[in-house]
Amino acid sequence: MRFSPFTVEERLVRTVAISVVLIWGGVAYLHGLLRGMPAPALHGTGLAVVLLNAATFVLLGTGLWVGRPKDSPWRWAGNSLLLASMGTSLSLYPIAPHGGGGYYFSMAALWALLMRVPARWGLGLGTATVVSVAALGEAAGHGPDYGLLAAFVGLTLGALASRQSVLAQEATRRAEAANAVLAERSHIAREIHDILAHSLSAQIVHLEGARLLLSRDGDRVQALDRVERARNLARSGLEETRRALATLRGEIPEPKDVIAELAEEFSVGTGRPCDVQVTGAPRELTPQAGLAVVRTAQEALTNVRKHAPGARSRVTLRYLSDAVELEVTDTGGTEPVRGIEGGGYGLVGMRERAELIGGTLETGPEGRGFRVALRVPA
Repeated sequence: MRFSPFTVEERLVRTVAISVVLIWGGVAYLHGLLRGMPAPALHGTGLAVVLLNAATFVLLGTGLWVGRPKDSPWRWAGNSLLLASMGTSLSLYPIAPHGGGGYYFSMAALWALLMRVPARWGLGLGTATVVSVAALGEAAGHGPDYGLLAAFVGLTLGALASRQSVLAQEATRRAEAANAVLAERSHIAREIHDILAHSLSAQIVHLEGARLLLSRDGDRVQALDRVERARNLARSGLEETRRALATLRGEIPEPKDVIAELAEEFSVGTGRPCDVQVTGAPRELTPQAGLAVVRTAQEALTNVRKHAPGARSRVTLRYLSDAVELEVTDTGGTEPVRGIEGGGYGLVGMRERAELIGGTLETGPEGRGFRVALRVPA
């Protein structure tokens, strides 16, 4: 995932500031070039001014475009072009010190280079540029332009400070992302603990009941029922643990695939159908959104099995433009409740998970049955 080093407000301010500077600089440059001495011409020094200005623009524009991504294999070529544009731009200084200030465009190239290279190389490049400008002024016989030198010094220091600020913001965002991942992994680890604790304790209860029935020559049908419940709990706990471990490793499957598996498990375990409907174009979700959808569907179907035996269920997953909606409904129980089974974690926990990522969870009766509706941004 890529993180922008600037907020929306900062990017807007930078865009406006850069636009104003570019417009002002372009107008001032053209005005000075046309009225400067020597003026652009097709011969002599005027031709040199035209060629050096043209070369500066071509090299600068190409250098800024080439190698913009940090991981681009052509970044070295872009940096080389920027250095070349600085050379052609600064060559205008002794030729036409009052010829429009085309050499000022070397500042743009210098700024771009200082934002790309390490700080120690940037400091050396800025120092070398200042020395070069002073030497060119002496060689031209009109002495160094201290205002121009001060501008290069200020630009170097400002670019280095700006680069360090960007690096610090990027490091902060990487740390925040790492903390979020660690927090999610810690939460999943707690879920695994809850899964195993609930599943194993419930299995012990059922197996102990079966043992007592068999030891006292009790009803073998009841004992078999206890053993089957323990087996189902073990199978359910193993499956939930497998999903949680996959999430912990970052192997988060598509929610629609997991929901299809949950629906099949529901049908096998209850003998009642569970219809699944997916609308919209399926797409990859964030780990938090995908996990919220899967856990909510799992909890809702578990509650149907626990509290509404004999009910038919329906799961609807909707992919919207900016969100994902999950709706789980049932037709209401037709059989007596035989006790609590399953490894649910409570709709309260599901609601908290949804709210943490800016989503909502609504629950309540619908006809003779019950409805669970989740909406999360995605």
